[in-house]
Amino acid sequence: MRKKFLIPLLLLLTACTEDIDLRSRSDYHDYLTVEATLNDRPEDVQQVILSRSISYFNDEPQPMVSDASVQVNDVVFNEISDGVYQAPDGYACESGVEYRLRIRLSDGASYEAEATMPEPGFRMDAIDYAFAGGKTLDSDSLWTVGVWGHEKEIDSYYFGTHAVNGLYQPFVMGKVTDDKFFNHNEVAGFPIEALLQSEHLRKRYGDCFKYLEAGDVITLELWTLEKGYYDFLLSLTMGGVSIPLFSPQPANAPTNIRGEHVLGYFAVCPVARASITVDDPFRPYFKRMFPFP
Repeated sequence: MRKKFLIPLLLLLTACTEDIDLRSRSDYHDYLTVEATLNDRPEDVQQVILSRSISYFNDEPQPMVSDASVQVNDVVFNEISDGVYQAPDGYACESGVEYRLRIRLSDGASYEAEATMPEPGFRMDAIDYAFAGGKTLDSDSLWTVGVWGHEKEIDSYYFGTHAVNGLYQPFVMGKVTDDKFFNHNEVAGFPIEALLQSEHLRKRYGDCFKYLEAGDVITLELWTLEKGYYDFLLSLTMGGVSIPLFSPQPANAPTNIRGEHVLGYFAVCPVARASITVDDPFRPYFKRMFPFP
């Protein structure tokens, strides 16, 4: 009986097909992509990164944009490698100051954006860790990072990330959230971050994903975002998993940068940061909450 319907079904399917244009915006225009997130930490490197967009279906590295003029207010960012422009040592942004980014390319194209640092939403007092899974260093292991601090009574938006021994996870693996988990309260041992450490991730991304050992230093960061930057980062996530921010470009991400055919965002953010040194990597509880010997 099934064979009687096979040919009519195939005819129906082929009759209803049409050509679909799968090209993305970058197939029609050559877009400048701008990564420009500055913070209030003078010990941090402050950079603006310029590159060119690629097709959504192209997995090759993006071409970097060299020989541009990059300036934030009166500070010149010098090109230290292809497409990477860096502020002088010790440069940091301040709360309440409006910052203007100016970019001029070697072909004469120019771009501008303004940003003001939001009020820090979270005071981070301390962090701690607890072993949460995996029995040996031969298997993937999971650690939970808890945070202590206070969230101000203002609506805030955050980007969270972590480092092991000063090596940060890829930016696209960070977490973007509003303040619903903190709810303007004192925070004690909130499990804000999960560290999945594995040999596979270590080989791909480096020693940020090494198995934790005594003496390792875990650092947690929480960036307070203005609403526009929060919306931008949220547009680059899908189901809680970040799409790579700039390779390839999403089709409908918002931008605050003025100029023709440009993608990206200019933001200035206050950063809350705390660190802890690992003593016993397999300790299954927060020592700050249960100070057992």
